[in-house]
Amino acid sequence: MTTPVDPLARARELAEARICTDTVKIYTPGVFNPDTWESTPHVVLWEGPGAILPDREADVAVTVQDGQGTPMSRSGRYRLLTPVSAPEHTVTLTVARDPDAAGRMWRDELAERSSMPVLRLTWLRYDATANGGN
Repeated sequence: MTTPVDPLARARELAEARICTDTVKIYTPGVFNPDTWESTPHVVLWEGPGAILPDREADVAVTVQDGQGTPMSRSGRYRLLTPVSAPEHTVTLTVARDPDAAGRMWRDELAERSSMPVLRLTWLRYDATANGGN
């Protein structure tokens, strides 16, 4: 007698290996206490493979001296792809193929559910204030 195999297991394995090539950190942000002037540290819930993708065009175009328009997002929506086992919360991209993206922070808005989950899709909002205004 053979043991039934999860039909999505191979799809999850391929998606995690080929799409989730960056490293993301999911955490609960620290809280500032105005009475003591101290902040509690972030609580890391999970760190592992993932990918963050923009949902649409950048919000602003900055023109540099050569006249070229450089797109720059300040508050756009993004999609976070992680393994199904990853939790949801505030996200930092800790290791990325794009060095400029590493260290940036996003706030979670909504995690989508599916009857056939291969990767977890969480909608994020880019937090320009937490990223030094950029």
